[in-house]
Amino acid sequence: MKRLVTLSLGVLVTFALVAGAYADQGQAGSGGASGGTGKKAESPAQAAPGPIISPKTAGHVETVEGELLRIDKDVYVVKDVSGKEVSLLVDKDTKVDGNIAAHDQIVAQATAIKKEHAQSGKWHAESIKKR
Repeated sequence: MKRLVTLSLGVLVTFALVAGAYADQGQAGSGGASGGTGKKAESPAQAAPGPIISPKTAGHVETVEGELLRIDKDVYVVKDVSGKEVSLLVDKDTKVDGNIAAHDQIVAQATAIKKEHAQSGKWHAESIKKR
């Protein structure tokens, strides 16, 4: 009877250790952004310019609100509500609502294509409209 209990506890501990190892591996970015290369994911505690975004949300649409400071060809530079500058790449796929000019208050839906873009304040604008 003691052997059966000891054996059962040993099996349970083994399963717990294996499950913990798989959970740690999943949190290290093994699926998705790092491409499964085994590179360790960056800490989500790092502050990102513009909208607050965790590295795991790269590619998701975020809202950027603020004053349009300037337009440099296909890049709109916005001072967001937190006071940081955010660069929005505008291309043929961006839906621009109305005639937007410098110093307008705008609301944009933007995507950080890569987590590095989110952390450096560079975003692709999905849509832009006056607030």
